[in-house]
Amino acid sequence: MRNHKLALLGVAALTLTLATGCAQPPQQEIDALKAALASAEQAEAPKYAADAWNAAQAAMNSVNAEVEAQANKFALFRSYTRTKELITAANSAATEAQQAAAVGKETARNAANEAVAAAKAAVDSASALAAELAACRRQPKDFKKDMEAMRGSLDGLAAQVAGLENQLAAEDYFGAKSAADSLTASLEALSADMQAGKEKIRC
Repeated sequence: MRNHKLALLGVAALTLTLATGCAQPPQQEIDALKAALASAEQAEAPKYAADAWNAAQAAMNSVNAEVEAQANKFALFRSYTRTKELITAANSAATEAQQAAAVGKETARNAANEAVAAAKAAVDSASALAAELAACRRQPKDFKKDMEAMRGSLDGLAAQVAGLENQLAAEDYFGAKSAADSLTASLEALSADMQAGKEKIRC
C-alpha cells in the first residue's frame, strides 16, 4: 500500500515536471506588448520622449533575450515565469513612453508657437523702426541706398514667417522653433543696425 502511494506521488511529480518543463512562450502577452510598443511609436515617442522610448525598447529587448534563453534550454527545464515578469515591466515602460510622448509633443508645440510669435513680434518691431528711420529729416549721402538695402533685408526676413506657419501646420515643431529662433536673431541684428543708424544721423 505504501509503495502504491509512493508510485502515485511519483507519477504526479513527473506529470507536474513535464507540464512545467514543456512550457511554451507566452505569445499572447508578447503580441500585446508589441502592440503597446507600436502605439507608443505611433504617438511619436522616439521623437518627443526619446529617453522613455529607449527604456521601453530596452525592456522589450530583455523580454526577447529571456525568451531566447529559455528556448536554448532543454524542453523539460524551460520556464517562462521570468519572461512574464519582464513583459509586465515592459508594458509599463511602453505606457510611460506613450504618455511621455503626448506631454513632450505638447511642450514642443507650445515652444514652437511661442518662438513663432516672437519672430512675428520682431518683424513688427523692425518694421516700425524702419518707418521711423525713413521718416528722419536728416538724410545724409547714401542714406536712401542704405535704407533700400535694409528694407530689402527686412522684406526677405519677413517673408520667412509664412514658412514658419507651414512648419507649425505640418507639426514640425522642432524645426519651426529652430527656424523661428534664427529668424528672430536676424531681425534683432537688423533692428540693432537701424537703431545705430538713427543715432548716427541724430534722428
